[in-house]
Amino acid sequence: MISPIKLFTGFLLILIAVVPSYAAIKVMVDHNSNDLAISAFKFKNTPVPSQGDAAKTAQFTLVDGSRDRNGGDLDKLHDDKLPTGEDRPGDNYFFAANTDGGRISIDLGRPINVKQVNTYSWHPNSRGPQVYKLYATTGSANDFNAKPARTVDPVSCGWTLLASVDTRPESGQGGGQYGVSVVNTDGNLGSYRYLLFDIARTSASDPFANTFYSEIDVIDADAPAVTPIPDPMAGQANSLITLKLQEGKYQVIIDTTETPDLTKWAKNELAPVVEEWYLKLVDMLPSEGYQAPQRVDIYFSASMQGVAATGGSRVQCAAAWFRNNLNGEAKGAVVHELVHVVQQYGLARRMNRQATRTPGWVVEGIPDYIRWFLYEPETRGAEITSRSLSRANYDGSYRISGNFINWVTNTHDKNIVRKLNAAAREGRYADTIWKDCTGRDLDQLNTEWKAYLEKKIADEAAEAARRNTLTEEEKKAGWQLLFNGQNLDGWHNFKSDKIRPGWKVINGILTCADPHDAGDLCTADEFDWFELQIDYNISKGGNSGIMYHVSNEGGAAWASGPEFQLEDNSAAADPVRCGWLYALYQPPLDPKTNKTLDATKPAGQWNHIRLLISPEKCVHEINGVKYFEYVLDSDDFKQRVAKSKFSRMPLFAKKHLGAIALQGDHGQVSFCNIKIRPIKADN
Repeated sequence: MISPIKLFTGFLLILIAVVPSYAAIKVMVDHNSNDLAISAFKFKNTPVPSQGDAAKTAQFTLVDGSRDRNGGDLDKLHDDKLPTGEDRPGDNYFFAANTDGGRISIDLGRPINVKQVNTYSWHPNSRGPQVYKLYATTGSANDFNAKPARTVDPVSCGWTLLASVDTRPESGQGGGQYGVSVVNTDGNLGSYRYLLFDIARTSASDPFANTFYSEIDVIDADAPAVTPIPDPMAGQANSLITLKLQEGKYQVIIDTTETPDLTKWAKNELAPVVEEWYLKLVDMLPSEGYQAPQRVDIYFSASMQGVAATGGSRVQCAAAWFRNNLNGEAKGAVVHELVHVVQQYGLARRMNRQATRTPGWVVEGIPDYIRWFLYEPETRGAEITSRSLSRANYDGSYRISGNFINWVTNTHDKNIVRKLNAAAREGRYADTIWKDCTGRDLDQLNTEWKAYLEKKIADEAAEAARRNTLTEEEKKAGWQLLFNGQNLDGWHNFKSDKIRPGWKVINGILTCADPHDAGDLCTADEFDWFELQIDYNISKGGNSGIMYHVSNEGGAAWASGPEFQLEDNSAAADPVRCGWLYALYQPPLDPKTNKTLDATKPAGQWNHIRLLISPEKCVHEINGVKYFEYVLDSDDFKQRVAKSKFSRMPLFAKKHLGAIALQGDHGQVSFCNIKIRPIKADN
């Protein structure tokens, strides 16, 4: 028997003589590592998969074993189609989890001179390598059994062993792409009608170790030359978005091949989130000796139902759901799935069948904690209200469990998620970990958490009752509410008598929840001189504004109305800061910091505004701190306008009567306690 020869140049080549009586029959193996594998299945020595070979019209039969229902049927082995990525269950045939492979027979219809048999597989982990024995026969033996069960030795019933294939590496899971070619260096393999594959899993300790077989080719020596299967990704370069993170250590591929209409959104909106948050998640969820997946695929499926699902390092997204949520929950849903990619809690059971199974509420609660409380806290997506309080229990899973984990993190142990994650990944999760970390068992923590929720909801209800009201003194002074806390009566979108769905009233708060479908919101009444007071709470990186003397004549609210800028000063991109009169006036330097005066509180906290507009002077204040004064129509005001972009807008600041508008197209922002006091010109 010839010794194996290994050449490492990004590929693996093995030549093995396998049958003493057929010394010229050899197994040729090529391996493309995960970072080199491409959908064209190009190898250094093994032929690329072919179309129109003898297997195309052959009959494939499952002789023994069970197909995994997550994968394709036997037709996937000879349909002349290749998977577009490394983890495409539906594009491959593989045996069911927790089983040791099975047997597949191929009936070629008649004996042919078999030149070679080629098999192909692709998966990033233990389902990549191939382990099987290949038998062949003409079917003419008296004792021939066309469907020998695994308890039967095929040699005993008319079959001949041609080759034993095992492409597993000496160490590691051997992920990647494999091409195997069984050939006879002296000619053909022989004249055969039937082939039998006795396929084994790649690891006895891993329940998910059945190989993803992509294609089986049988080459007829007497038939015309076969042609390669076309690369399924040919011409689809624009549908693949490749992100290289941390100088190439990590690679994320976003694939919109099936959904080209999502490519622009994926590139401009999703990719920056993935670039930032995958590395954050890797740092956030470590454990001893663990390396997070270095290759991640995010695939948008045109046929998938539901929302999204993750298997290994592959995230599959249901395009139909994403199309309806691009301006809402879409990006957060991907962040949730990326947490699953980093978690990899199945590793423990693959290596140790006795490892404890982490309960689903922990598995899903951690991603929803990260998503709703770290990635997008301003959406309050995991908020528990009076309506949902009765269902609140630590094991409620997803958002409810995420809320519980957030409370434990803030109240008892800021590192609880890191500890839970390590225990789950290492197969040692137990409910006792909660008491070890906090001094309280789960039932005690659950009781405390629910008491906290009850008090929080009661406090918020009391605050809501006080919100959006006027005292008797305010009423006597002439104050009026512009927002009643119940609905949007007295408001409409700019140049419309309707209100777009991005504006919502939630718990007595006027919220621009979806800035992609909100637009500027205007008062139905018009005001000339007034004092306005308003509380606002802006999202991280958010940008908004309050405009006054807005006319319907312009193409936009800001084309006529000066704007009191609102934004998150710490993260917003616009250099015009909160409280400034946009592009015209800004506060002086703060002598305490030697920086421009900034009295705002951080994003997520409420701030109070006072805006006075009168003929004598206009005043901007935030949280009781006066920023500056100016006078409309003064020489100074006119000179500043002339030097700004507003000089090209003939309606800007020309009328002293108009609506008050809240900007709603630059970020999430909330308002309450919106009150106005009309004033006379001489008051």
